[in-house]
Amino acid sequence: MLKIIFVFTVLFVNLTLLKPSFSQANVEYYNISKDSSTKGAISIAFPEGWSTYWKFPGPNGFMPKIRILNEKNVESFSISWPYPKKMGPKSFTYLGYDDNLLLPIELKKLDDRKKIYLHLDISFGICKSVCIVQNKTLEISDEGDLNYLVLDKLLKSKNRITMTTSFGNSNKCTIKKKTDKEYRITIENNFMKNNETVSSVLVDYEGNSWIIEKQSFSPNSGKVEAFLKLKDPSKKNKDKENFSILYLDNHVPKRTIGCPA
Repeated sequence: MLKIIFVFTVLFVNLTLLKPSFSQANVEYYNISKDSSTKGAISIAFPEGWSTYWKFPGPNGFMPKIRILNEKNVESFSISWPYPKKMGPKSFTYLGYDDNLLLPIELKKLDDRKKIYLHLDISFGICKSVCIVQNKTLEISDEGDLNYLVLDKLLKSKNRITMTTSFGNSNKCTIKKKTDKEYRITIENNFMKNNETVSSVLVDYEGNSWIIEKQSFSPNSGKVEAFLKLKDPSKKNKDKENFSILYLDNHVPKRTIGCPA
């Protein structure tokens, strides 16, 4: 009986001590430009020593979810994810970030004369010795001052995609069906073959049709492979033009076209 009481006491103390750390994860929005479109950044700050996931973290991670609750005068809404790191122990690796995260966003208006408003629900995971999922709501509008400090920080961020290249025009890209929902994409480029300056090659996708579940890169063949899940099997448009390749070239993050037209 005493042993059971002791176990519950330890669990209670641990949860009590961990709770303040969990509450430190903070989500905020900052305007950084108001030209023809509204540009800003979503900041996700988490406790020191914690990490969070990329949008396609792989089979061992929690894929962040961003859901629109309400919108006014929004024609389009896009988020750019910085280049991720491979993280975690050997048997439990995932793609993510070990520093506070800035996500650049862009919103376009339906009517330039009216204000823009977006209400988001954001679910994301953070990890240390344990992993937890946090849920936050965020209101975005084009009202309020521009935050030049956040803009400067975004421009100096070590994780952001710094350059777009054109070598992807020679990519050989194939998508093969495995099941109604599961596909495999293979992208091959001679530039990446046995190239000692190129590393950490990843497939990225912009859109809502596909989820990238896991992927791998073979430097000897210059091929990157990703296993995809189609959200809606009734949609036959494969959106090949929305795939891109992320890679490090001499440790500099770059992006190029994945499947040329």
